[in-house]
Amino acid sequence: MTKTVGVWIVEDDFRVAQIHADYVNDIGSCTVLENLRSGKETLKKLEEAANLPDIILLDLYIPDVEGYSLIKDIRSLYSAIKIIIISAASEAEHVQDIMNLGVFDYIIKPFEVQRLSQSIDRYRYVEKLFLAKEHLSQKEIDELFSSTFKEGQHEPAAKGIDFHTLQSVKSLFEDNAVEEMTASRLSEEIGTSRSTARRYLEYLVAEQFLETKLIYGSVGRPERKYTYRETYEQN
Repeated sequence: MTKTVGVWIVEDDFRVAQIHADYVNDIGSCTVLENLRSGKETLKKLEEAANLPDIILLDLYIPDVEGYSLIKDIRSLYSAIKIIIISAASEAEHVQDIMNLGVFDYIIKPFEVQRLSQSIDRYRYVEKLFLAKEHLSQKEIDELFSSTFKEGQHEPAAKGIDFHTLQSVKSLFEDNAVEEMTASRLSEEIGTSRSTARRYLEYLVAEQFLETKLIYGSVGRPERKYTYRETYEQN
């Protein structure tokens, strides 16, 4: 079962904050734990929190504190929390300065839920990789670092296919976590609908990464199961 990602929203405009909260709650296995209006309130909540958030969606321009300062405070005191900047500012120098502070992602307002979902998927992929492996291959390290700058990294491999979700699905088979998979089971693993899970499985069949077989029961329609093709070669 996919772990629920806990998100705090720091945004002084309550209407914008509600839109972002709706986006977060529309993403599978992702929930808003706090909706905050100021930097002071955010730091106080962090200090008092029994359970810290996984991610903070942070608007840079909140009234009581300079955004750069708040990022530095959170990064120095709570380094495990991933910060996703939500901002209308797109100046190259400004974005570079923010990247240098170690934020996880930067999303320009206004944005669609799909863009936020990509960022959450990337977070899940990174966390799962670090939990599952004591040592990383060069390919895995390349994927971790290239996601920040490689052109096309966030482009879907096909319509309706997200790169990081796809990597999470592939890792279930590559790490021998499962021998076979159904669309229903995968939907629970990655926190999506059954139809979305089937889309990823069928895509991997087309890529010759998986193969399928039909299991016939005593009644009802046969069940379609997906297994890892041992002859598959990574490109």
